[in-house]
Amino acid sequence: MKKVLPVIAALALAACSSTENTQSEPLAKNDSVPNWVLFPVSDKGLASSSCVAWSGSLSTDRAQAITAARADLSQQIQVKASVLDRLYQRKAHSNDELNVGGTFEQVSKQVAEQSLVGAIPQEVAFAKLDGVKQLCTLVVMSNTQDTFNNLVAKSGKRLDPSSREALYEEFKAQKAMKDLEKELENLSH
Repeated sequence: MKKVLPVIAALALAACSSTENTQSEPLAKNDSVPNWVLFPVSDKGLASSSCVAWSGSLSTDRAQAITAARADLSQQIQVKASVLDRLYQRKAHSNDELNVGGTFEQVSKQVAEQSLVGAIPQEVAFAKLDGVKQLCTLVVMSNTQDTFNNLVAKSGKRLDPSSREALYEEFKAQKAMKDLEKELENLSH
């Protein structure tokens, strides 16, 4: 659990960084923000959005926003890997199986870095937040099956087909993120 808390905290900070002004205060009347900035989701896979203050340099600001969104995707993979660890450990314990190999969390950073090559911007738009012009991007990583397969392969875990499918469905699901957020809330009370 101690390993999960820093990841959750980092994820929470990253999530706040792309929408910091909009989450702490309601949008002002003159603010204009695309819906995908506030709710970055994609049917294709994992998604993240990020905005940076407009400096007048499209290439610089676009690159900065894409980099921040990709960093958030990397954190999402790491959080999902920690959920896979919990689920796998629960299953292994209930079946009295020998736990062989490393943890998904141990290999998640390396796999995330490799997977981010396939993360591409799907949307780029200007927004106005708190009266400041922003350049926003939505980055989507559609190779979730490959990412999951790499996590499993590098962890050395031996999964039967039904367990593999169940873990993959959990890996894709947004529920994993919500479960960890709920766990963090419970710890703070």
